[in-house]
Amino acid sequence: MTNKDDDKKKPPPQPVNRYQAGGNKPEQPKQPPQPVRRVEAGGAKPEPPKQPPQPVRTVQTGGPKQPTTPAQPSQPVRRVQTGDTPPPAKTPGHDLPKPPERRIVRPGTAVAGATVAGAAVGAAASQVVAPEMQAKVTAVQSKYERLETAAQLSDIYSAIGRIDAKLTELPFELEKQRNRGYVHGGQLENKLVALDDKWDNNIRPRVETTLKEQVARLDSELNQAESMVKRVNPRVESTVKLAETAVDSLERRVTAAQDAVTSLYRPIENEVNEAERQVNNARQMLDLLDGSQAIRLRNAEGPLLAVETEWHRNGKEGPKGILFLTDQRLIFEQREEVVTKKKFGLFKADSEMIQEVHVDVEVHQIENVSHKEEGGFMGMGKADILELVFAASANISRARFHLKGQNSSEWAAMIKRVQTGDVDKDRSGAHVEALAEAGITSASFPTACPNCYAPIPTQPRGVTSYTCEFCGAVVAPQSPG
Repeated sequence: MTNKDDDKKKPPPQPVNRYQAGGNKPEQPKQPPQPVRRVEAGGAKPEPPKQPPQPVRTVQTGGPKQPTTPAQPSQPVRRVQTGDTPPPAKTPGHDLPKPPERRIVRPGTAVAGATVAGAAVGAAASQVVAPEMQAKVTAVQSKYERLETAAQLSDIYSAIGRIDAKLTELPFELEKQRNRGYVHGGQLENKLVALDDKWDNNIRPRVETTLKEQVARLDSELNQAESMVKRVNPRVESTVKLAETAVDSLERRVTAAQDAVTSLYRPIENEVNEAERQVNNARQMLDLLDGSQAIRLRNAEGPLLAVETEWHRNGKEGPKGILFLTDQRLIFEQREEVVTKKKFGLFKADSEMIQEVHVDVEVHQIENVSHKEEGGFMGMGKADILELVFAASANISRARFHLKGQNSSEWAAMIKRVQTGDVDKDRSGAHVEALAEAGITSASFPTACPNCYAPIPTQPRGVTSYTCEFCGAVVAPQSPG
C-alpha cells in the first residue's frame, strides 16, 4: 500500500515538464534580445544618439590638446574665459607607470629564518645571538623598510600631479585677478601657455618614459633585496652581510631613480612655481586694496605691489599698516588696532581699529630711493628697510618703511621702473588702450584756472578733475576741438 501511495504522489515532480512547452527549441521562450531592443529609439543606427565628442569639448578651452582640433592653437589662452566654471582636471594621454609593488618584510621573518637555518647548523642554533649581530639585523631590516617606502617614488608622483593641476588652474586664477583690476604681468598668459605646451608635448612624455625604465629597475632591485633580507639569520654572519650588500645596492638604485626623474621636471616646476607666486601676489595685493575704504584708484591706474609695513615716522617705530605701489602713486595706509584704555596700566581694556591714509604721493615726486637690511643675527631676522626722499612739491619730505615679508630691493627696482615708464610695457593687451585714453585726458586740462587764472600743474595720468588751490574751482579736462 505504501508503494502505491508513493506512486500516486509521483505526479508533483511534473512541474519540471514546464520546459517541455518549448519542445526541442528551449531557446525560443527566452528573449535575451528584448532588453537590447530598448535602444530601438535610434532605429538601426544606435550610434548617432551617442555623443562621445561632447565630453571632449568640455576641455577645449584649457584642457589637454585634442588631436581633433589642431587648427585652434590659441585656445589654451581662452580656457580662462569660462568665468566661475571650475577648471577641468588635466587628463594626459598616457597614465604614469605604476610604482613598484609593496614588499613588506615582517620583523618575524628573520626570526623564522633563523630557526630553520639554526636546525641546519646544529649546535650553532642553540647559541645566544650576540647583541652587536642583532643590532645589525635590526638596522638592515629598518633600512630596507625605509628604502621600500622610498622606492614608491611618492614625492615624484605628487610633484607631477601638482604641475598638472597648476598648469590647469593658474590661467583661471589669473583671469579672476584681471577682472578685479590686475593689469600688469602682461606676459603671464603667454608664459602659462608656453609652459603648458612644453609640459604636455615634451617634458611629461619624457618623464613617463624614464619612470617606466626606473620602476622596472627598482622592481628587480627590490626582489633581490627582499630575498636577502628574508634569509637573514642573526647567527650566521654571512647572511647578514649579503643582506647589507643588497640593501646598499637598493639604496643606490632608489637615489639614481629619483635623480633621473627629478632632473627632467625640476626646471619647469620652478618656472610654474614662479608664475604661481606672481598670481598669488596679485591676489593678495587686490585683497588688501579691497580692504581699504579710502583708497580709490584713478582711471587706468594699475596696482603693482602691496606689503605689510611699519612706517618709522619717529625714529625706529611708528604706525603699522599697508604700503601700496601703483604705476602712478605710493600710498601708505595705517591699518592697526590701537589700545585706547588700559586696566591697571597694563592690560588692554578698550581699543579701536584705525584705518587712515598718511602718505599719498606721485611716484615722480620721489627724488631718491634706497634700500638696505638692518639688524638680525648671523644673517637671520634682518629687517628690510626702504628709505625715500621726496620733492618739495610733495606733502612729505622723507619716509622710512620697514617692509615685512618682501624685499626692499624689489620695491626700489619697481619704483625706478615706474619712473622711467618701463612698467607700462608690462601691461596686458586688454588694458593698453585704457592707458592711452587716460594719457589723452590728463593732457587735456587747461594750463590756467578759468576762474582765477592761476596756473594748473600738469595732471597725472588718470585724473579726471582738478580743484584749484587758490579759488577752489573744480576744473575738468577740455574736450578736443
